[in-house]
Amino acid sequence: MTRITLRQGLLWGGVLTALPLAYLLRNPLMTQWRSAATPMLCVFAVSALLGLRMPRWQSAPGMRQHSVLFVLWLSVLFIVATEEGLFQWHKHQVLHHPAPDAQVLGAHIIIGYSHPEEVKSLVSQGLVGGIFIGTNTMKGKTTGAIAAEVAELQTLRKKTGLGPLLVSTDQEGGIVARMSPPLSATPPLADIIAGAPSQDIEALAFAYGQDHGRGLSALGVNVNFAPLADLSIPRARSRLDFHSLIAQRAIDTNPHRVSPAVIGYAHGLEAQGVLATLKHFPGLGRVTADTHLFRVTLSSSQNTLEKSDWIPFREGLQSTQSLLMVGHATLSAVDANNPASLSSKVVQGIVRNRWGHDGVLVTDDMAMAPVVRHGMCEAGVDAINAGIDLLLVSYDTDQYYTIMHCLLQAKTGGRLHDKQLLASGHRLQKAFGLPGRLLNTP
Repeated sequence: MTRITLRQGLLWGGVLTALPLAYLLRNPLMTQWRSAATPMLCVFAVSALLGLRMPRWQSAPGMRQHSVLFVLWLSVLFIVATEEGLFQWHKHQVLHHPAPDAQVLGAHIIIGYSHPEEVKSLVSQGLVGGIFIGTNTMKGKTTGAIAAEVAELQTLRKKTGLGPLLVSTDQEGGIVARMSPPLSATPPLADIIAGAPSQDIEALAFAYGQDHGRGLSALGVNVNFAPLADLSIPRARSRLDFHSLIAQRAIDTNPHRVSPAVIGYAHGLEAQGVLATLKHFPGLGRVTADTHLFRVTLSSSQNTLEKSDWIPFREGLQSTQSLLMVGHATLSAVDANNPASLSSKVVQGIVRNRWGHDGVLVTDDMAMAPVVRHGMCEAGVDAINAGIDLLLVSYDTDQYYTIMHCLLQAKTGGRLHDKQLLASGHRLQKAFGLPGRLLNTP
């Protein structure tokens, strides 16, 4: 029996930790650690390989162990180098792709960022349709600094001749308020209408939305990913729900109270030049898992949802200029194989055809578990082909290049449906005043 020395144990422990990290390096879960983990894994792998280049164990079992360790550490280096190399190549191809096609497709993507330098090149080349201002963007900045930053990006956008940049955020009030601070924190809309007579809800929500709109408009924001149209349906909370927390964010259990609330709030934002977004269709009120981390299934029948959960979505879209955010829950009664955001059966079959809605649809953040499991590259293509207009890439900026590269390849290869792309371009043109040259030509 071969004894394992301390050095050998460290090499085994290191490689068994490094391999899964290398494999997950481009996963959105690694976003915060990727920039540090990439060079660190390379250094560790090279150091281990240099230490293993000369056999230290003379026995046959020792030599086998040496060979296995060498191959495993070499695999770590190969995986990291390959993943980073492919990413850099895709990024290079996106940044140097001929402008017409790249700008047509870029108009369908909203990208988040931590520092303006990350997106200046994309904005100045017209390779994105909008930006998302999140907590990382706001960190340590005053309202004046944010307003100046947005104004600079809009100036860069104006030089492209592509119309105004969509500037979005997620300012619901309550526990989700990406721009507080520096904007003042506000209670959730649920608190504003709690106990109010039904006839007063819309007016209360309007005043609340108008207050939000003033603050957002002053900073240059023109799209807010609020309000929630999901119902607050009593259910046991999953211990693994760290992010969605719909029960804490939803407005009410009664759809006939939620409808006037979302309509009033949307009109309040609109009065200040900001568009609202009803989210997260087909509804997260009945699901218990967190779509950020898990594949989530909404198993209720269409009939049940039409008579309850979908009332605020349908009435809100009919009465306002709001966008509709399509979430990543799987609506099993309609399409058990795909998240709603990537499903033509859901988007076309329900929203476009049954409801007759021809407004702008945006995905929830693409860096969520159901999309990652589907395949980030193909997800962008499937979403556009399903009838989605805007892809939100707010959390992991690097995923933009993966999605955009795949869209460019799909366009060249004829896998993007020209009819859907053209219809989507017209919707964006109507809603945001984009120029005609951003429309796809079949």
